[in-house]
Amino acid sequence: MMACGSIRMNVHPRVSGFHFHVPLSSATLLPIHHNSDSFSKLRNLIGLAATPSLLPKASARNDGPTDDGITLGTVKLPLDTDLQRFDSLLFQWANSLCQGANLPLPVPLKVDKIAGGARLGFISIEDGKTEVLVYIDCLVSPPNQNSAPMFRAIRKGPLKDKVPPGEPRIMRSLLQALQKSIEIAKL
Repeated sequence: MMACGSIRMNVHPRVSGFHFHVPLSSATLLPIHHNSDSFSKLRNLIGLAATPSLLPKASARNDGPTDDGITLGTVKLPLDTDLQRFDSLLFQWANSLCQGANLPLPVPLKVDKIAGGARLGFISIEDGKTEVLVYIDCLVSPPNQNSAPMFRAIRKGPLKDKVPPGEPRIMRSLLQALQKSIEIAKL
């Protein structure tokens, strides 16, 4: 029997910890079987050691006073990360999603550079008007006295409580992009 839900991955490469929620619908690529190694094959493909567990959708935690979205994932970045370069690589990844060649998506995306990262807007067209009713902010926070630099992916917008079409693919792609960007952006 197959159960589909969200996957929570706690990934601990050498110096950084990943914490991601990858929302899945019944038609997505990663079926979860209790006695299956489907996830292990994907995990080995991208070279990470993760332990999947079922969760109810993305978490609606409030991690700060200005946080009004749904946290999709956080990554504690290594202290030796060039944040300007990491931010640039993150924006390049987001722009590559608009091309659609490597990762075809069911809806068009709009990518904007925002303070501290990039915004992926899911475009909908109704009555001849384009709207962005849900978007994902990919943000990098600099280190402070108590913590290392952090990356956060947050779903926001009027329809933030619904998983937009293509989000699971984007989140899997983002996980791979983060892994590569961390390696490239080391000082």
